[in-house]
Amino acid sequence: MLLNYTEISAIKKAVEVEIPADLIASETQRVTTEFGRQAKIPGFRPGKVPATVVRNRFAKEIQEEVMSRLLPRTFREAISERGVEPVGDPHLEHVDAYVEGAPVKYKAEFEVKPQIDLHEYRGIEIDDTKIEVTESDIDNMIERLRDQASAYRPETERGLEENDFAIIEMGSAMEGGEPKVSSGHFRLGEETPVPELHDAMRGKKPGESASFDKTYGEDAQNEAWRGKTVHHDVTLKEIRVQERPEIDAEFAKSVGGWDSAEQMREAIGVDIRRHREMEAMRAKRNQIGEKLVADHHFEVPDVLVEEELGKSLNNYARYLATQGVDLEKADIDWRKISEEFRPEAAKRVKRSLILEAIARKEEIAVSDVEVDAEIRRAAAEGERDFADVKHTLKHDGGYEALRGSLAQEKALELVLKEAKPR
Repeated sequence: MLLNYTEISAIKKAVEVEIPADLIASETQRVTTEFGRQAKIPGFRPGKVPATVVRNRFAKEIQEEVMSRLLPRTFREAISERGVEPVGDPHLEHVDAYVEGAPVKYKAEFEVKPQIDLHEYRGIEIDDTKIEVTESDIDNMIERLRDQASAYRPETERGLEENDFAIIEMGSAMEGGEPKVSSGHFRLGEETPVPELHDAMRGKKPGESASFDKTYGEDAQNEAWRGKTVHHDVTLKEIRVQERPEIDAEFAKSVGGWDSAEQMREAIGVDIRRHREMEAMRAKRNQIGEKLVADHHFEVPDVLVEEELGKSLNNYARYLATQGVDLEKADIDWRKISEEFRPEAAKRVKRSLILEAIARKEEIAVSDVEVDAEIRRAAAEGERDFADVKHTLKHDGGYEALRGSLAQEKALELVLKEAKPR
């Protein structure tokens, strides 16, 4: 069946294949029989329609079904002896017209996984960050918890002081323009791009107003104000004073269920260390990935990059949706975003292919028990039924893809274990 095989590049190939007439005939007979079982034609009982009637009535549909079965089948058979692993679907360059009793020739281009010449991956040097948790780290976390648990009382007897929260109404106008009124709040004394606002409001009581002019630079957040002088009229509507809880057993129980402040400090220290250890491990894994990608040079199949890019764009779209963005109404330049995401997508594919090659060389195996355990974990996280998820993966190729992904994880762990601190 294979008439010609062409090496376009290391990852792009082309084939010319002939489907024998007898194979087309046998498949046509099989498809015709299947159509006959389902055909409903006036004057014939279901399942009793003559084959000639079925072929005449459904000639085009039968031809399309026959070719949809034989094209992928004969393609796989034609390239099987070449020892290449195609990725994605082949691109048909030409297919002969269907003529009953005649063979059909077609030409197709396709991409394959690259043959990777593995460089040394044991003993890679990486930064090994020393994990430390100081008393100051714990104090800072407790202060953040105190801020979150704070109450805020209105203050009416005095003027605005440092660390008070000011609720304001501000009218802003450029020269010759109408003022635009907005509401907001700020904490007096905090770093701000408009220190003039703090100076104007300091000491003011609720109901009092102040004015100031400010000339904005070219980095102003409001584009219309860049390089312009804007007049601001500000009214202090309310003062709120933060009241932070004391660090005691009651506070410890309210924020984390701890029995004492001492137990709270110990638990927070453990949590900070765990978080930093996870961050350090993530950094090590990233270093390994970057080093592997930098040390190996080969072409990456476009189809795999497009697939990875699609995942990235879907994840980004989901993120935007969680932020309240209406994806149908938002003016999003997906083409530009796609080009921005593409380099990282290509890098992830390359890293994956290298780890796959390492797993193959090291004969790393992943058992069904391990695959099922990962499916069970993911199903539990998504509150889905394990059997349903597994059934879906088994039928769409996801089960073996997951096995491959877990093998790559094992390969990464092997390289990480063999790495040396720099």
